[in-house]
Amino acid sequence: VSTQSTGGWCSTKLKGSMVPGYTGYVPKGQHFFGQRYAQACDNALKSFEKDLIVKEKNEETLRMVPRRPLTPVSKANAYPIKPRDFEYGTSPYRLPNSHNEKYFVSGYTGFVPQARQLLAKGYPVITNEALSIHKEVQDRVRGKVEAPPKLTRARTAPPGVIYTRQAGLIPNYTGHVPAMKFKYGRTYGATTVNALNQSI
Repeated sequence: VSTQSTGGWCSTKLKGSMVPGYTGYVPKGQHFFGQRYAQACDNALKSFEKDLIVKEKNEETLRMVPRRPLTPVSKANAYPIKPRDFEYGTSPYRLPNSHNEKYFVSGYTGFVPQARQLLAKGYPVITNEALSIHKEVQDRVRGKVEAPPKLTRARTAPPGVIYTRQAGLIPNYTGHVPAMKFKYGRTYGATTVNALNQSI
């Protein structure tokens, strides 16, 4: 193999008739098997040397290819810059639902409200829908906060009446409830509604 006569890193290690037991790297050695070690190494080094010759020829061919100077793009062909209706870097939370940038890019690892129940779509689509839902919920909550409160008095049983037809008893009531030990599977309040089974 001619690699032993050439200069460089291969002249010291890669030689013809290599001795078995060499643990270093043999270029293209993984492609030759089923032969004696020395023969497989010789074939691998010959193939490697052919590849080096082809590579040098290709590099020489590339050097001879004339380079064309790059022509500048005229301003007439440049892409028009669309004016932004929002400042660059505005949080997607603050953008309106119709804005085309109201989403988080793929790879965002922060929390996105209302996104857990949205599945089987791309991440930008999911985050866009989640942020739209979140904005609607926030607007509804703000509307309730700004609206004047409406106070309604809860219905209370008349004095002396324990078991009512429309309402149940509050939990931790320690008095007797008729047939309570035969009722199960519901909350205490729902079980004690109309405990006397009176016709409504």
